[in-house]
Amino acid sequence: MSYKVVKFGGSNLQKSTDYTRCADIVLKYKQSCVIVVSAFYQVTDRLNKAALEAADSGHFPETFLRELSDICFEQVQANVKGEEQLRQTNAELQSLLDRLALLFRGIHAISELPRNIHDTILSYGERISALVMKATLTSMNQKASLALPEDFGLITDGEHGVASILLRESAAGTGKYFVEDRHYVVPGFYGISAEGKTTLLGRGGTDYSAAALAYLLNAESLDIWKDVEGFQTGDPRLVKKPRTIDYLCYSEAAELSYFGAKILHPRTVEPLQLRNIPVRIFNIDDPSDTPGTVIHSDTGEELHGPRSITYSRNFSVLKLKGAGIGIKPGILARVAGIMDTAGVNISSVFTSQTAICFLLQGADLKKARKAIKADAPSLISEVETITDIALVALVGEGITKKEGIAARAFQAVAEENINIEIIAAGASTAAVYFVVKESDCDRSVIATHKYFFPECSKHNNTNQHSDLTSVIL
Repeated sequence: MSYKVVKFGGSNLQKSTDYTRCADIVLKYKQSCVIVVSAFYQVTDRLNKAALEAADSGHFPETFLRELSDICFEQVQANVKGEEQLRQTNAELQSLLDRLALLFRGIHAISELPRNIHDTILSYGERISALVMKATLTSMNQKASLALPEDFGLITDGEHGVASILLRESAAGTGKYFVEDRHYVVPGFYGISAEGKTTLLGRGGTDYSAAALAYLLNAESLDIWKDVEGFQTGDPRLVKKPRTIDYLCYSEAAELSYFGAKILHPRTVEPLQLRNIPVRIFNIDDPSDTPGTVIHSDTGEELHGPRSITYSRNFSVLKLKGAGIGIKPGILARVAGIMDTAGVNISSVFTSQTAICFLLQGADLKKARKAIKADAPSLISEVETITDIALVALVGEGITKKEGIAARAFQAVAEENINIEIIAAGASTAAVYFVVKESDCDRSVIATHKYFFPECSKHNNTNQHSDLTSVIL
């Protein structure tokens, strides 16, 4: 059985009637689809806040659960047609909400939030969303079924919060489950450990879920519907008239996502490139348009400059100082081990004879400092943290091998009297990045974008893709 894998994110699900809008798009495919959905807009954040507050205060979040219930039943009422279908969906929804309330009662009873319970609670946004989407399709006379990761076996490595999907272990169950000529609606964002525990795939992990399913089903493509056209040469909130990028290769999309572009989860391309499956990004606000960006193995274009400028304000630096610390054998490995034990992901490392600097996600800085302070090697004489910084990245496959690109970027920034704190290149052939003070971030992005895209205007896709109807049929 051949399926299209289609993903709808939380930005597509902001109004109660948006489930019907998404279902209408599914119907245009004229074939069976595996539909992967995110939670309704901001529900995951609200679940997280309620869980943390319940654990800290020991209070049962009765008001939150009542408000969530009202929102969910409103969605069902707005999208599901037919008295019997409405009755059945409301009953299934109430069962989900009752199970969620039991989890909160457990937190209330122990005043703690175990990681497996935390992951399970946060998965309920997607579980509820998938139920509403399935019921919407069914009420439109479509054959549709829920396909839960625990039922078909989307197996992960068991790491709570940021799990990795194990493709080989997931293949057998998936192959046996998706066999009928019908739509399957899958809640994204989570998988199941070998022990059957719910494990989240990280923020934005619904993209990753969908990509893994596209790989496991050997789909023609992964179609992601967004409220934007696709990847652009720069952030439209900062730069004037950025151009939508027709084609990106896998490494370019991964680096843009990693360094701040919010179009895809950074791990989305990992399973897809194993089978050379393209990602196609569509604009849900203009559904008759062509894909804004197609991500594939090769753009077929010679790189003359960066394909996009992106940035992130979410990074910080942990600087460890000490005489000879940068050249003493074993120090870096030991420090990296301490951070790994503390659950800290190291984004990049810079060394000198007297200092080692770790580029970290801002949320990990406090945890990393505490871990190093508790178990610091003797050579470390001082631990310094650097916040209020931003990272600006120039992305394009082969950019590190193209002479003069980094120099021109630094010239553009220097002309704005901006000081670069850290420069890095070589870790990837697709990215060069530098660190500036956060207060200089906007000006740095604007300056580099203006330098490399001086005549940039809104891009009008022409004859590089067929129209939507021919693309999705």
